[in-house]
Amino acid sequence: MQRVFVSIGSNIEPEINLELVKVNLNDLFECEYSTTYETKSEGFRGNNFLNAVVGFNTDIKPMALKGVLKSIEVDMGRTEDQKGMSSRVVDLDIILYGDLIIDDDEIAIPSNDIQECRFVLEPLAEIAGDLKHPILKVTFLELLRRLKENN
Repeated sequence: MQRVFVSIGSNIEPEINLELVKVNLNDLFECEYSTTYETKSEGFRGNNFLNAVVGFNTDIKPMALKGVLKSIEVDMGRTEDQKGMSSRVVDLDIILYGDLIIDDDEIAIPSNDIQECRFVLEPLAEIAGDLKHPILKVTFLELLRRLKENN
C-alpha cells in the first residue's frame, strides 16, 4: 500500500462539488481531508476556487489511479473544455504517490504544483507536514515556511 495525496479544486458550485467528490472518494478509500481553502482564480476571470488535499492508502498503480480520478471528474460533469486556465466542476490531481518519482508525458509525481501553488502546498502541509518531498528532501511544512517568506 502506498500513501497517496490528491489535490481537489472546484470553482463551479464549489461547496456542492467538494462535498460530492468527497462522497465519491469515500466510497473508494479511507480518506483524510485537509481544511478547505478559498483562492482566487488565476490566469482567467472566474469565481473563487475551493481547494483541499485528500490523503489515502491504495494499491492502485499511478496511471490506473489517474484514470479512476478522471472518471470521477467526468461523472461529476467535467468536460474537455474545463482545462488549463478555466473554470471547472472539479479537478483531481495526484500530487504524491508514496516516495515515487515519475516524470513523463503522462504524469508527473511529485507534482510541481506542490512547490509552485500555495493552494496545494498549504493543505498538504496541514495533513502531511512532517513528510518529506521525495526530490527536495525537506518537509512540506518547511516548504510552506519558505513559500510564505518569499511572498
